[in-house]
Amino acid sequence: MTRFLAVLSGVLLVTSVALLEPWAALPALVVVALGWWFRPLAVAAVLLSVGVLAFANPGVLASAAVGLVATTYLLNAATVTAPHGVVPTTVPSVTGAVGCTAVAVVAALLPIRLAWAPLAAPVLVIALYALVIQGAAVRRARTADPSPPGADPAQPHTP
Repeated sequence: MTRFLAVLSGVLLVTSVALLEPWAALPALVVVALGWWFRPLAVAAVLLSVGVLAFANPGVLASAAVGLVATTYLLNAATVTAPHGVVPTTVPSVTGAVGCTAVAVVAALLPIRLAWAPLAAPVLVIALYALVIQGAAVRRARTADPSPPGADPAQPHTP
């Protein structure tokens, strides 16, 4: 199933690039196909699609669609050669990709023009990242206690 999704997302990525700029379809096809075996070329395929987006300057929805397809391609191409049982398209990964795409589209289509937003955005991103990392670090500290059950944490462990 992973190989099928990798091929499907690769075909969709090449198709989206070809719809925006037909001259980039052949290089996209080559890089996408090689990206199934060589992971750095999968990243190159996504960067090619970003370059085509910058050159073609399409609308918000077309850019969001290409971004979602590129995310799907990277998720699936990275696991084509992974051991059996590795599934990249889980409910959290799909929900995250679609949710972030929807938020980006809504943010781009809102007609609000705030002069200070470009200054506040990096600070907000760093603050949100710190909150997420802090939450993950607190959970890890609670679950990674190496002391045996019933041991007094105040007393040092001596063999």
